[in-house]
Amino acid sequence: MSTSVRLLSLVLLVLTACPSQPDGPPDSGEQEVPDLCNTREEALSSPECQLTLGQPLEDRYLSFGGDTDWYSVQLPSTVGPRSLLRVTAVYATPITAVNLSVSLLRQDGSALAPRRVDVHGQGQPKPVEFLIPISEAEKNAKVLLLLGDEPANPSRPGFDARNPYSLTVEVLDNPDTNEPNDTAAAATPVALTDQGGILVGSASGYLATAGDVDRFSFDVPAGRIVYVHVTAPSLSPQPPPAYILAYKLLRPDGTAEVDSRVRTNVLAVDLATARRVKAAGKWQVLVQAWNSGTSSEPVPGDTRLKYTVDVKVLSEGDPNDTGTDNDDMSHAKVATLSSGTRTTSFTGRLGSVPDKDWYAVDVPTDSTHTVLHYRLVSLSSGGRFPPLPETPDRLVRVLTEVPGFSAADCVGKVDVCPKGNGYGSDAFVTPLVNGWCNNSAPLCLRSSRDESEYFSNLRNFEGVIPVPPHGATVRYYFLVQDEGTSWADDKDYRLDVEWRDDTDETSRKGSGTTETPSTKLLASDDSAATFPAPPAGGAYEVSGSISYGLGRLVGNDPTKGQGVRGPEDYDAVPTDLDTFVFQLPEALPSPMDRTWELQWEVDNLPDGGTPYGLSLDLTFCDGDRAGDGGTSCTPVSTGTAGAPLTLAYRGDPLRAWHSPSGSLSNLQPLYKLERGSTSTKVTVQPYACSCFEPRFLRGGSLMVAVGGVDRTDYGQADYTLRTAYTSYPKSYTRLDGGTASCPAPDGGVTADGGAAPGCYFTRQP
Repeated sequence: MSTSVRLLSLVLLVLTACPSQPDGPPDSGEQEVPDLCNTREEALSSPECQLTLGQPLEDRYLSFGGDTDWYSVQLPSTVGPRSLLRVTAVYATPITAVNLSVSLLRQDGSALAPRRVDVHGQGQPKPVEFLIPISEAEKNAKVLLLLGDEPANPSRPGFDARNPYSLTVEVLDNPDTNEPNDTAAAATPVALTDQGGILVGSASGYLATAGDVDRFSFDVPAGRIVYVHVTAPSLSPQPPPAYILAYKLLRPDGTAEVDSRVRTNVLAVDLATARRVKAAGKWQVLVQAWNSGTSSEPVPGDTRLKYTVDVKVLSEGDPNDTGTDNDDMSHAKVATLSSGTRTTSFTGRLGSVPDKDWYAVDVPTDSTHTVLHYRLVSLSSGGRFPPLPETPDRLVRVLTEVPGFSAADCVGKVDVCPKGNGYGSDAFVTPLVNGWCNNSAPLCLRSSRDESEYFSNLRNFEGVIPVPPHGATVRYYFLVQDEGTSWADDKDYRLDVEWRDDTDETSRKGSGTTETPSTKLLASDDSAATFPAPPAGGAYEVSGSISYGLGRLVGNDPTKGQGVRGPEDYDAVPTDLDTFVFQLPEALPSPMDRTWELQWEVDNLPDGGTPYGLSLDLTFCDGDRAGDGGTSCTPVSTGTAGAPLTLAYRGDPLRAWHSPSGSLSNLQPLYKLERGSTSTKVTVQPYACSCFEPRFLRGGSLMVAVGGVDRTDYGQADYTLRTAYTSYPKSYTRLDGGTASCPAPDGGVTADGGAAPGCYFTRQP
């Protein structure tokens, strides 16, 4: 029976049950609205409470606190195994006090689906939707719908006599023709056909209903690779945030080989894996919407989203992985080098997930110093499936065993396992090195390369590592894999290894591991005819060759793809170092300050490029301070700011030792670089005021350790270092075209006006 309700008479109830709307009166308003369909009996008997499929019911209200509305709808006789019931109830207004709740009931009162509520708080109301499968048993059955408010505060129920809700009930066909395929027994078979030796199949489906699960099955023999690719387009408008497609690849026993999901509902679906099958039988792909676990309700579906499952069953494409694979160090593919066989190559591929490829080279007994040069390059062969959509993080690790030593020895003793760039300070390098040392059989990490977005085509996957003299065969292991083992591309790569002589290192160290520094008298250049360059000739030159190590960084920025060293690359010995000791003149007249002329030259590569720049680590000896153990002087290798005394080319304007502290004005380059047809020269410029402090001349020696910086190639090339001393002070040209003198020793001043005792080369402003 219908009644009319005059809401003005319910003012007290309005004030306690329904909050006021912004800039207006309460939701109730002052109007008469019909209050219909208040009982289950009315829903079954009254025409105004009986819904027609597909026709929206509008202009109905929850018009007072505690009001509920009952409706019924009769399902058609055409209900089949793919039939869906969709119910949509919504307030079209942007604001309402009602938290709309909807219950779906069978005629006997049992729930057809869990009750749903739009708890929108102060926000805009959202539709309450059901999309559920109905069985053939529901033919001609009546479904009851109960609508009401779910108050945040039970003592203050919400109502809205001003804004009506709408209610629509529809019966649809599930677009997924595979339904029902929610169980293993009902899984949809994927027909596989032979295409050039690869079994290929495809299937599609929809996650149309809440909590829907779809399964697909196919047979896979043992020893094969199964590739699965799940795709779907992005939707507009977007599906609910909870709708994030996920899948599992299930083994024949039902356990998951792998599972993955789309990261957000706004992305198109692109999920894939490739797995090596160990258990033959019927494998399955399970597709469902991902549940984060934050809601007890099933994840909603969407009839618009059609996904596709592509399957390939392939033979193993890497010969190293057939039979006894090389996924473990104990199964490494080994090549033996010799005086007659100096090079070897390994070809492999990352054809499944996870896939580790271990290789090894045996270097025979040798009393000289040698190096191993390695390089990994991608090939065009292979690629029977597209690269997996995960981010590629390929890597190379070069390792040696440390027989007779413990993990603690490997970590703590550099003579057991050298420690290179970043160790002890880099949060990536230190645990990486220590992790290998703490392996069940301790391993020393000699070199590592990691794929970087800044170095395309694995351009940084190359290195040269030193091989000291050894009295027994030494094995070097090479590990190639994807970091996290989540990516594969089924494409071939080649790992090249070359064993090279290092005659320069042998000349310096002999059959041992300690270098004997080359000693030379620092010559005088009285005429300074070629200043700032020192004269050429044997009296002024020393030479050597930088062979191994990734080199230090001075001007190159790995995050810009400069050079050959990636941001996370590591070598246990970062650079070859050649040490020279120059004997300085100790008996010079006062003032003893002298200008230091300095130039270095590196041979170009055959293609005209420069393999590396040079760094010069300086250690003076302070003759005014006695050293430890009764020595006549104290070594000085850092400047006044505590930074190392290291010289290396940079082309940008820099402070010289005589520059004002903190000032960036009037700066000039300290070095000049000249590229020739056969070599590249770097000369220290007059503005640098390079010089010898009197205390160092009294100390009598300068040690220079020459290393490689800013490598652009791993080719070996010779260098020449030229040096001499001449009179001090010299002059240089200012930026304004005028001339300035380096600070004189007799009451001179620095450029910032401070008193200077002549040459103060170790000052670091």
